[in-house]
Amino acid sequence: MSAYQLYKETVSRDITDILKDMGCLPIVFLGAGMTRRYFGSPSWEQLLQQACEANPVLDKDYIYYRQAFDSLPKVAQAFVGPYHEWAWSKGKRRFPKGLFEKNVPKEAYLKYFVSKIIKYTQPNKISQIKPKGLRDEVKLLQEIRPSSIITTNYDQLAEFFYPDYTPIVGQTIIKTPSTMIGEIFKIHGCVTNTEEIVLTESDYSNWNEKKKYISAKLLTYFLEHPVIILGYSAQDPNVLSILRDIDEILASHGEIVENLYYVIYDEKLSDSSSPPTEILLDLGGGSSMRVKAIYTNDMSWVYQAFVANAGMENVNPKILRALMSRTYDLVRHDIPTSTVEVDYSTLEQAVDKENFLPKLLGITSISEPEHFNAAYP
Repeated sequence: MSAYQLYKETVSRDITDILKDMGCLPIVFLGAGMTRRYFGSPSWEQLLQQACEANPVLDKDYIYYRQAFDSLPKVAQAFVGPYHEWAWSKGKRRFPKGLFEKNVPKEAYLKYFVSKIIKYTQPNKISQIKPKGLRDEVKLLQEIRPSSIITTNYDQLAEFFYPDYTPIVGQTIIKTPSTMIGEIFKIHGCVTNTEEIVLTESDYSNWNEKKKYISAKLLTYFLEHPVIILGYSAQDPNVLSILRDIDEILASHGEIVENLYYVIYDEKLSDSSSPPTEILLDLGGGSSMRVKAIYTNDMSWVYQAFVANAGMENVNPKILRALMSRTYDLVRHDIPTSTVEVDYSTLEQAVDKENFLPKLLGITSISEPEHFNAAYP
C-alpha cells in the first residue's frame, strides 16, 4: 500500500468515526474554488479584471488598479465611480431600467455587472459540466446530503447542486429563525439580490461590523455537526474571519477542533505523498486554530467519505425544514399563547417515551429501507 493510499484510509476512517459519534449530517462550507472547478467561473481577481475591460471609463489596464490598491475590495471600490458614470452615459443600455431610479445606491451598477458575469458562467443542468469525471464528482457531492450549507459565494452553485434547500441571503440570516436543516446561508449575498453582495471596501467594512452576529448564529452548526470546508485556500480571509469569531467563543486554547475538516486541493500529490492530517490556521491578532486537514488531488474519495447512509435517499429536505419550522412555532408561540388546543397527556408521552413522538408525527422505523425505496420510489 502506498503512503498516500494509507493516508486516504486513515482520513476516511476518521471521518466515519466523527459522523458516527456526532450522529448527524455534516455542514458544508462552500467556497469560490468549487465554482471555478465545476462551472469554470472566474476568480475574484478575474471577475474584477473582466469588469475593468468591459468599462471604457476605466481607461487604464487592470494591472494599474491592482498596483494602486493593496486589496481586491479596494480595487472594487475604485470601480464604483466609473461604473456609475458609464451607466449614466454610453453604457445605459447595458443596465436595467430599475437601476435608474432615485434611491438606487451608486455601487449598484458595478454589482449588477459583476452578477451578470457570474450568471453567464452557470450551466443549466449537470450534464453540461465537463469533463464527465467532474459530473461524477458532483453526484457524489450531492449524495453527502448536508444538513445545511454555508457559503461566501455570490453564485448559485449551492442551489444548483441542492435545489430542494432554502437560500437565506445576506443580513436576513440574523433575523431568520434557523431550523438547521435544508438551508443555504449565503453570508456575502447572492446574484439574485445584488444589493446584498459584499464586494467593495465599504461593503466589507459594514460586513465586519455585523459578522459577529452571523458568526453567533452559525456557532451551533460548528459545535453540533461535522463541518467540511471546500473550495477555500488554506488562509482564505473570508473563512478566517468567521473562524476567528467562533474561536473567541470556543476558546480552544490550541486544542484541535475535532469536527472541522479543511479540504486542500493539491495537484502535486503522488502515491509517495504523506501529507499532514492537521493544519494550524493563523487567525490573526496572535490567535490560531488547529483543525483537521484533508489534502487531495481527487475530490471523489473525500466526498465518498462524507456520504451518509442513504437508506432513505429520497427524503425531501423541504419537508424536514417545514416540520422543524412548524414544531418550533408550536413550542415557541402557539402553545404558550393558547392559540391551539393542547392534549398535555399526549405531549407528556411524547417527551417520556422515545418512540412515541415519531409515531405521533406519522414516522415509523423500517427494517429494510432499500426494499421500501424500491416499492415506493
